[in-house]
Amino acid sequence: MTMNRFKIFGISSAVLLLSTPVLAADYANVEQGDVLNVTLHQLKPTQPSVGYDQVYYKLGRFQYDVKKQFDEVCEANGQKGLESFDATSHPNIAATFACEDEVGAHKGDMKTVVIAPDNKLYLTDGHHTFNTFWHMNGGGADFNINVVVDKDYRELPSMDAFWQAMIEDKNTWLFNKEGNAIAYSELPQSLGLQHFGNDQYRALMYFSRGVGWDKPKSPVPFLEFYWTKSLREDIDISQFDLKTMPGYLAAIEANSQAILALKDKDLGGSGKSVEEMGQFTSFDKAGLEKAAKRNSKLDYMLRYKTASTFNGLAYDKAVNYSKAFVSNDEFSIEAKQDLMALPALNNEGMINAIVEIPTGTSAKWELNKENTNQVIWEFKKGKPRVVNYLGYPGNYGTIPQTALPKELGGDGDPLDVIVLGQAVPRGEVVQARLIGVLKMLDDGEQDDKLIAVIANDSPFQDVTSMKQLDSEFGGVSDIIKLWFANYKGADGGMEVQGYEEAPVAQEVLQQAMEYHSEQG
Repeated sequence: MTMNRFKIFGISSAVLLLSTPVLAADYANVEQGDVLNVTLHQLKPTQPSVGYDQVYYKLGRFQYDVKKQFDEVCEANGQKGLESFDATSHPNIAATFACEDEVGAHKGDMKTVVIAPDNKLYLTDGHHTFNTFWHMNGGGADFNINVVVDKDYRELPSMDAFWQAMIEDKNTWLFNKEGNAIAYSELPQSLGLQHFGNDQYRALMYFSRGVGWDKPKSPVPFLEFYWTKSLREDIDISQFDLKTMPGYLAAIEANSQAILALKDKDLGGSGKSVEEMGQFTSFDKAGLEKAAKRNSKLDYMLRYKTASTFNGLAYDKAVNYSKAFVSNDEFSIEAKQDLMALPALNNEGMINAIVEIPTGTSAKWELNKENTNQVIWEFKKGKPRVVNYLGYPGNYGTIPQTALPKELGGDGDPLDVIVLGQAVPRGEVVQARLIGVLKMLDDGEQDDKLIAVIANDSPFQDVTSMKQLDSEFGGVSDIIKLWFANYKGADGGMEVQGYEEAPVAQEVLQQAMEYHSEQG
């Protein structure tokens, strides 16, 4: 197995790729041009959006071509390509596969960072590649990768001065997925697609390569974004079905024709002409035909997007969200108000339940604890969670202005509640009547679920107790109990202890309201 030798902190060292990540405090001796071994969570983004479809292509390709996955890891580490791997190889354990060259042997193929006055690393190239590594099998926040220090800004007096220098040096892209200018404070704080907007024009530019344009030998940073800045007014991407091959091909053709029609000498403010930015002299019909073939980039992307759909998006496509929300992307919706500022009870004594997971669905969404205006798709090990079982038997949600500590059987989070009735759009605040509580253990810890019914216009609207539920709707309580006992699988650690009636549920609610108020 080839050892990966590279310069770090000005010293020539023999290390494996799976080395101890560089800590921020250790950057004192780093110089421009040095290679740093980092983990993905150490890298701060410098653009607010990516083209999800470009990431989907790579994820789809890796599913069918594992060799390509390891090859790209080698290339990103400046090691040219893959030399050998086997069934036991892991992309985050360098000792399990071999690359052609040493780490850093081909710095031109590596992604770049700059060091800011806050002594953190800001990524200036590679947002799509590293988001792919974040979400791929074997990837994640702790995935090890090597980057090159492109510039050191630590001598600047403040972060405001840093961002002004980044703008002047064209090392950041401060436009959102709609093409509108943003402040640097609005940039994502971490990699991971859930933190980025989905710029479909940016993805379209990627798939238009080889048809109307191609990347020049010495591309400027944010090359595709400069193109999209000029093309947004010429192409209405919403008129194309980007989930089908014919629809995407039509979008590529229209985009490529618009590219060829441009005469700009300063494309999108890049300081470069369209010719310098890679514009073809004529439409390449063969390039479009190549895009339509089996195992093309477009084919891999569409298969992943519509079948696997990012490890679970297909489970979520039929779900509507409340009209009080806007969709930021496929992983979050946002309201104008703080959802936790809503009262736990309305004037009629009904609970206000914020619906996170509508009846019958499997995608695991939750109230964002860091921004309680949002409901977000929960991520685990870098991937959006999907319950591998039947859809939820009721609307699963949370009760605002509540929190139950462990000593009272909770986990410090707002109370969970199952609201029986027809599916309610995600994010909707539904008025519900508490009728009981399902007592449960999750890996030995108390994890009770309040049971409620939709108070208006539902089959259960007149139900006031578990006893009445069993009498009038035989089997419903059994379905709920069986679902929670089994939805994590045979070894899921769930133990259902049974139901308590409405007075116990009201007592749990009151304790959680008081505890939340005390935490204030």
